[in-house]
Amino acid sequence: MPDLQFEVKIPELEFFDVWNINMNDLKDRIRGRLSEIGKSARRASMDGGLTSDAIRNVLRAKSRNPRRDTLEGIARGLDWTLEDLLELTSAGNVRTVDRPVHEVPLVSWVEAGALTETVDPYAVGDAAEYIPVTHQRNTLIALRVNGQSMNRIAPDGSIVIVDYADKSLISGQYYVVKIDGGATFKRFRSDPARLEPDSTEAHETVFIHEETDVVGRVIQVINQLH
Repeated sequence: MPDLQFEVKIPELEFFDVWNINMNDLKDRIRGRLSEIGKSARRASMDGGLTSDAIRNVLRAKSRNPRRDTLEGIARGLDWTLEDLLELTSAGNVRTVDRPVHEVPLVSWVEAGALTETVDPYAVGDAAEYIPVTHQRNTLIALRVNGQSMNRIAPDGSIVIVDYADKSLISGQYYVVKIDGGATFKRFRSDPARLEPDSTEAHETVFIHEETDVVGRVIQVINQLH
């Protein structure tokens, strides 16, 4: 099984510290703790106030990016604190910061393209997944990257965090913008105004000849290491 990690890359974006969780190490700690206290995964899940399959889903990689409340429930079920579960005092599988974690809804590119100032993605409540970040803003969405047009900073399958309240175009910054009814992720350059790919492959630059409908500025890129 590949050694799964989640790494944050923020080239030319704002710098933010994040957790870096090695999921295989986490699963090993859960298995070891279950054996130590003599509990089944089902019993520990229920003791932690979770669904009966919560821990088994993590162990079987069905839950590959567990939410903070899930991790807290797992810790309770194992008679641990969250710090114990994640080994926050070690330099091994987790790097942490003294900032609260905020959960951002992972939305589709279709939903991002339809986003307007009158639509609140947090009010919908039907996001299939939430991404933990340390940014304390209620104007963030997460998008999973499709394709290779930005693979120098965001390979296919990585996740970008977008602030949809930040729509002012600044040369050199990264944005999700609406083009031809859809949403795309590119770097903005001025003189002339254009949207550039950042890729090891050949992709077209889009020149802007009229006012651009900006979804928001990309403030973070999260990559999964295989």
